[in-house]
Amino acid sequence: MPDVQSFGCYHYNRHMIHKAKDLSPDQKMAVESLLGRAVAEDESISIRSMKSPAAPDWLQQSWESAKRMGLDKLSVEEIDAEIAAARKAVRNRREPVEQ
Repeated sequence: MPDVQSFGCYHYNRHMIHKAKDLSPDQKMAVESLLGRAVAEDESISIRSMKSPAAPDWLQQSWESAKRMGLDKLSVEEIDAEIAAARKAVRNRREPVEQ
């Protein structure tokens, strides 16, 4: 296995750190695009990847149920209307009955 030092990078605590001066033009362009700014030659770039945490089972089941009922196709306006209707129904249940 080649020495990672010879590639201008080293591993530290599951991170990979590259020296900007050792990046290819394409790599430097990609890094600058991700950062949204230019990278100076004396900078080091740290790269770390992680798995996204999985949604809890109850949330995945809720998403699946919503898809089965077609609720994933509602517009923002339709969702807002449903929320307003639910709130109104709750308010109406709390109001005392007039005699």
